[in-house]
Amino acid sequence: MKKKLAGRSLLFSVAALALSACSDQRQEPAPETAVVDEVRTEKEAKERFLSGINWETHPEARATLYRDLLNKNDAVGELNSDSVHHSMQYEWFTLIDYEPGAYFRHPVAYAFLSYLEPELSMTSARHLPTVNYQPAWPNVAALLADEHIFYAESWLDTATTRSPESIVKYQASDWPPRMMADQCKNERRAYAVLIHNLEDLESSPETVANLEMMSEALRANGYSVHQFVQDPATGEQVDFLNLASPRGAGIRRLMNIVNIHVDLNDCCEQLIVYITGETTLSKTGYREEVALDLPFPYEGTDRSRDAEKKFYPEDLATFLSNLRTCHLNIIVDTNNAACFADDLLKIPNTESVLTACEENEYTYSSAVEKLSDTFQDPFGLDQGEQGSEFTSSVAKALFVSAASHKDGDAPPSAALLLKDAFESVKLYDLGFLGNTTNPQLQGRTMDSDCPCGIDLKEDKF
Repeated sequence: MKKKLAGRSLLFSVAALALSACSDQRQEPAPETAVVDEVRTEKEAKERFLSGINWETHPEARATLYRDLLNKNDAVGELNSDSVHHSMQYEWFTLIDYEPGAYFRHPVAYAFLSYLEPELSMTSARHLPTVNYQPAWPNVAALLADEHIFYAESWLDTATTRSPESIVKYQASDWPPRMMADQCKNERRAYAVLIHNLEDLESSPETVANLEMMSEALRANGYSVHQFVQDPATGEQVDFLNLASPRGAGIRRLMNIVNIHVDLNDCCEQLIVYITGETTLSKTGYREEVALDLPFPYEGTDRSRDAEKKFYPEDLATFLSNLRTCHLNIIVDTNNAACFADDLLKIPNTESVLTACEENEYTYSSAVEKLSDTFQDPFGLDQGEQGSEFTSSVAKALFVSAASHKDGDAPPSAALLLKDAFESVKLYDLGFLGNTTNPQLQGRTMDSDCPCGIDLKEDKF
C-alpha cells in the first residue's frame, strides 16, 4: 500500500512539476500597431489652426483655409515677391488677413499645418498669396465670400459704424480754396491725368476698374483725359500713365505732359490728377515717409539723393509745380494716401487734394459688401459699384454731375467736383462708414503763383 501510495505520490509530484514548468513559461506580448497622427479633414485642420495659434497676438484678423491640401513641392508665395514656401509633404494652408478687403500691400500671415505628425508654422507676408505662381484666390471678392473662413474678428465682422451726426460734422479743411474765387479771363479748358505704378496692371482688377471709371466719368464732364502710348510697336494708346514703365519711360512721359501745359494761356485750365497704386511706408529718421513703388532705382529730378526704388510725394510735387494752371486738383487712392497731401499742398498752383485714407490706413476693394450681418453697403456691387470703395464713391459723384452736363456747357470746376466727390465718399465708402478709414479733402488758402485771375501778375494773355 505504501508502495502504491509512494508510486502515486511520485506520479503526482512529476505531474505537479510539469504543470509548474508550464505555468512559468512567459508569453511575448503581441506587437502594437504604431499610431500615426494625421489631419485628415478640413474640420480637423481648422480645429488644429484654432487651437495651435495664439489669436491674442493676432487681433482683428480673419482666417481662411485654402480649398485644397497642398502637395509635396507645391509653392506658396506672394505677388511681387521672390519669397516662396515649398511644401516638404502634404500640408494644410491658411491665410490670416489682418485687413480683409484691402487689395494693395497690407499685413497678412501664411500658416501651414503638416498632414502627418502635424506641426504648425507661420510666416509674415504683405500680399495675398499665390499657389504654384497663380493667385490662391482669383480676386478679393472670392476671398471674402470663401466658405472656408473659420476665424472672423476683423473690422468686417463688427457692426461699428459712424453715427449720422459724426458724418455730418466730418468736413473738408481749409475750404473753400483761395482759387475757387478766381474769375479767369482765359478759356477754361479742362484736362485730367490718370497715374498708376503697377508693373502687372492686370493683377489688380480693382486698379483697372478705378482707372476705367475715372476716365469715363471725367470725359462725361467735358474733361480731356490724356492718352499715352502703351505699345510702341502698334501705337496702342491708353488713358493712364504707368510710372513703373521700364527704364523710367513713365517718368519721362509725366515730364512731357507737364511741358504741354506751361504756356501762359494755360493758367485757367482745370486740371485733375488721379493717382493710385502700391506704396511703401518707411522710417526715415524720426518720421515715416510714403513713396510710390518703382521697379528701378530713381535719384530724383535733380539726382540729389541716393537712388531708391521709390517715387516720393516731393518728386511728384516737383513735376506738377511746373504746370501753369491755377487750378490743380489731385485725388490719391492708395494706402497711406494722406501722406501725399503736405507736399502737394505746397505747390503754389494747387487748389485742393482729396485722399482716400490717413497714414497706416488702407484703401479697400468694392467687394466689401457688409459689416457683420447688420450693415449693408449703401452702394454695392449690384448697383454698379466696382474698383475700390473710395474711387467708386468718387466716380459716382462725377457721374451725377455729368448727368446735368450738356453739350456746349463749360466743364465744371475741378475743385467743385472734388467737393462733390468728398461728400459722396462720406455717404458710400464702407471703409469710412465702418470707421476704419479717414478720407480728407484739403484746400489751399495761401496766395498762389497764378499769373492771371485774382492773383493777376501779367497784363497780357
